[in-house]
Amino acid sequence: MAMGLHAMQAWPREIVIDGNRSHARFQLNLPLGRELDGRFPRLGAEWLPQGDGRWRVAVWLPADAAEIPDSPRYTRIMRSEMFFDSRRYPRIHFLSDPFDVAMLARGGDLSGVMMMRGVEQRETLRLSPSTCRPPVPRDCVMEATGEVSRRRYGMRSLPGVVGDAVYFSLRINHGNEP
Repeated sequence: MAMGLHAMQAWPREIVIDGNRSHARFQLNLPLGRELDGRFPRLGAEWLPQGDGRWRVAVWLPADAAEIPDSPRYTRIMRSEMFFDSRRYPRIHFLSDPFDVAMLARGGDLSGVMMMRGVEQRETLRLSPSTCRPPVPRDCVMEATGEVSRRRYGMRSLPGVVGDAVYFSLRINHGNEP
């Protein structure tokens, strides 16, 4: 499903995110070196031009749709008050600080504010070098990874079963890139 992002005045045309080739995943550490892989079946993103020529990106993930593939039990736990508490907080948000769009091509640290479970924290995502072309990011793929502490967002359940780190991986596909 492609989602159109309505342009602000600086955009000459609508920017499209390819929802079939975009994804968001998360990973948790379990005892004995095991990992638990989850995903968000969809995501949203919006490019926000700033008056000084820089950009911000807003990303939202549907916590109420988070899933652990092939495990209804773990999916229920991830959505419950023990973890994302998606009944009360159905979305996870990230709003970047303003950045020069050339950073998309070279990669780097993208800092901003993440809101999860109603708690806002400063976080940094690591952008991979991409095919995005200045001055406007279109027909490109943006990939970012990051690690957050679940305790900082009030997720304190299952301390001996689930590690503190939550690893996020995002791939946002714009337009026609494969």
